[in-house]
Amino acid sequence: MRRRFAVALSAALGLGLFSFLVSGSTRGVQFVSVVELSHKSALFGGLSGIEVSQGGDVLVAVGDRGTLFTAVIERDNEGRITGLKWSEGARLQTRQGVPLPPRMRDAEGLVFEGDGTVLVSFEGQHRVDRYALTGVLIGSFAEAGNFTKLQSNSGLEALAKSLGGQVVAIPERSGAMGRPFPIYEFDGEGWRQEKSVPRRGAFLPVGADFGPDGALYLLERDYFFSGFRSRVRRFSWSEGQLADETELLVTRFWQRDNLEGISVWSDVNGQTRLTLISDDNFNALQKSELVEYVVRTP
Repeated sequence: MRRRFAVALSAALGLGLFSFLVSGSTRGVQFVSVVELSHKSALFGGLSGIEVSQGGDVLVAVGDRGTLFTAVIERDNEGRITGLKWSEGARLQTRQGVPLPPRMRDAEGLVFEGDGTVLVSFEGQHRVDRYALTGVLIGSFAEAGNFTKLQSNSGLEALAKSLGGQVVAIPERSGAMGRPFPIYEFDGEGWRQEKSVPRRGAFLPVGADFGPDGALYLLERDYFFSGFRSRVRRFSWSEGQLADETELLVTRFWQRDNLEGISVWSDVNGQTRLTLISDDNFNALQKSELVEYVVRTP
């Protein structure tokens, strides 16, 4: 009897673990295409932040070693990605005009400004800086005392700018399993924290963007035994708290690599697209890939 119970319990636990590893959901999106990325530069990789232009023909990405890359995206008649033509890459610089040292260059989030500059969020030395696409430092946003309390490898992973011009930064961790993730908003002089993202399960924020609809799209990651799975949630954005939480995508473990960057944009047909990019951690066992989905209309 005990043996049968042990076998049944083991089978149930095994079935539960299997379901946990392979279950996913794409009810809010439709898969379009995926491509593996490569570049001749030794600095290429660790891509954590991404922006794609409206129409989907230009990409800007930033890597963990403090390098900006731009690319022209080639597509077929169905809008699927067929290739990318990359720039040489531009090293992000200090005020002294030299490449950022290792302790300062862990870039995570990216916002492409209308004037051709970019905002980049960093962890380690938690901050948000503005750069030219050549890598020249233009200026730093006012620092928040809260940033000094963030964990060294779990800082400002997600960076986005609302349609109203608010710059938003979200750290990877909140400090406790039952605590929501804080949202920092820049008001022109400093950072304030009035909104937060509710925690759902083991996922942690790694990227964010505002879509053409004005909603906040949050990319999150979970890790298990050298495998990753990802989730995208959408929230309406207002002066109050976040609302209308919708789960759009959950990938299975090992289905994709370490997706860390998200860009939300409108294609030539007026459809909202999600472009996700993976951080390969400069690890030969991982890969940099670009994945695209179309958001399903209700």
